[in-house]
Amino acid sequence: MTEWMMELADAGLDLLLGSRCAACGRPGVVLCRRCRAELEAGPLVRRAPPPGPGPGAPPVWSGAPYRPVAGRLVIAYKDRGAWTLRRPLTELAARAALAAVGASGRQPEEVLLVPVPADPGRARERGIDHTASLARAVARWTGMRYRPVLVRSRSAPDQVGLDSGRRRSAQTGTMTLGRRGARRALPPGAAVVVLDDVVTTGATMAEAVRVLRRAGADVLGCATAAQTSLRASRKRGWTEIGQTQPVRTRSTGKVSSFGAWHGGQ
Repeated sequence: MTEWMMELADAGLDLLLGSRCAACGRPGVVLCRRCRAELEAGPLVRRAPPPGPGPGAPPVWSGAPYRPVAGRLVIAYKDRGAWTLRRPLTELAARAALAAVGASGRQPEEVLLVPVPADPGRARERGIDHTASLARAVARWTGMRYRPVLVRSRSAPDQVGLDSGRRRSAQTGTMTLGRRGARRALPPGAAVVVLDDVVTTGATMAEAVRVLRRAGADVLGCATAAQTSLRASRKRGWTEIGQTQPVRTRSTGKVSSFGAWHGGQ
């Protein structure tokens, strides 16, 4: 079943059975007015010396803080099959990706958007590679060029409970360039933004950045829909800077607004 058919089926069930806010559970539209307001704080940016993504790491931009709303949308989308949430998550990730591009001085159409590759086993269990799906939608929204050039060379172990250093070690060597035309799709010096759904310690993105830089890419930054706030990370040197300026999309030329497509309830 294609992605748009899954979204259509999900929307039909909402109409038939009654919809609730995906974040707080209130009856009504898929994202209520109060929860939409929580998503307007971004984009946010992290600039990380070691032991996050390491020396010279690119900034990580995120559409909104993970708590209290964005993280619930991510979990419902990727683990519960709430396909109608792809649109708000696309808007969050697009906000972050455009901020990364804008900070570099480039134009969106000059930049390749590379998703962090999903673990094949987990993608099969979910029935979808949610990060690739999100990246395709973000590319259409922003005018960036979608390039899924990374693949998993092996699975990463479960990272729950690991500190940033152990997470980084667990991710090292888990990604590589794909064989089917990946090098042609990633010419030397290509401007790249790496996309994932969530950033915690940054270990997964650090591995993606390492592989892309080794292949000669110019990684401008990383983008996610949501960003966790880790005290331990801040103590070790993370800088978190909230950016509240509205971000304009190339596809619409309008300021990003979560009220435009949920009926304003």
